[in-house]
Amino acid sequence: MNGTQSYEFFPAIRCWVKHLLEGKYNAEEKSIFTIFGALRKIRLVATITNREDFVSNTSTGELSTNLRFELDDGTGLISAVKWDVDLDKYNDLNQGDIVDILGRVGFYGDTVQISNIKLIKKVKDPNYILLRDSEIIKKIKSGDIHEIPIDFETEEEFSFDNTSDEIRIDKIFGEDQPSEVDKLKEKIFSIIYEYSQDGNGISLKELQLKLQIPENKLRTYINDLVMESRIYPTEENIYQSY
Repeated sequence: MNGTQSYEFFPAIRCWVKHLLEGKYNAEEKSIFTIFGALRKIRLVATITNREDFVSNTSTGELSTNLRFELDDGTGLISAVKWDVDLDKYNDLNQGDIVDILGRVGFYGDTVQISNIKLIKKVKDPNYILLRDSEIIKKIKSGDIHEIPIDFETEEEFSFDNTSDEIRIDKIFGEDQPSEVDKLKEKIFSIIYEYSQDGNGISLKELQLKLQIPENKLRTYINDLVMESRIYPTEENIYQSY
């Protein structure tokens, strides 16, 4: 499996736009180093200040329709792109809407952007914004932050793998292939995310029926996702994604 595919298994880190604007981008690593370490996927809540669709050529020479959003979270402005979309599926996302967005970070020209939106949904509950902001504030106050380097001139001076708060298991063991544990954990997260769209989440029992794995094993993966701040229990044995 190539680097692009294995990259999908890095967790999305919740942050503010200012953290991305103040970060240092490393094109080779396809990462941006912020106070939260080397980020490859991020998640933030922001207001759509502008939206536009545009057409581009795919690698096969065909035309695809894409969406570009301008986002403002109160700490800064950033662009985000969703490639190859069915516009009808995004008619409910308009200027002035608050959205929860997950995507890859990248650079366009000399400006950082969310280069590939993976998930985007409208935020309807104002308390959701306060909850997300409080998570970021709590992480900063805990001291679990990094000093942003001035420059990345050589690998000897600075290495993402040595300072990132994300543990590169594939680097440690010399493997690009994600483990079966990672794949299963991502599958669990995907199911929980799907069931979270209606605000109800999914129970442990339903998850177990869908996945057909032992309860103790499932609880281990769920606990990992909770610790990574990707899901949370809304009541006993009911889980939703952030």
